Amino acid sequence: MKTIVPANPIKVFMRQGEIGDSEYLASNVAFIIVDGPPDFPKLVFVTISGTPIPSSNIAFARVLIDGEWRSHD
Repeated sequence: MKTIVPANPIKVFMRQGEIGDSEYLASNVAFIIVDGPPDFPKLVFVTISGTPIPSSNIAFARVLIDGEWRSHD
């Protein structure tokens, strides 16, 4: 198991409600836990408040780069 502290702030978004809804819950990430085999690691994003969020529960994420929140969603 390895813990990674991101160099830039990360915000993860989880879907709220039913599939098809466009409402998301956003959480700021404090650190990431990487566990499992190198070819298929398990990622858990831990929020500032200490809540662990498995990567399978995340709809998308944004990273703060040069003052702008960027993502690939």
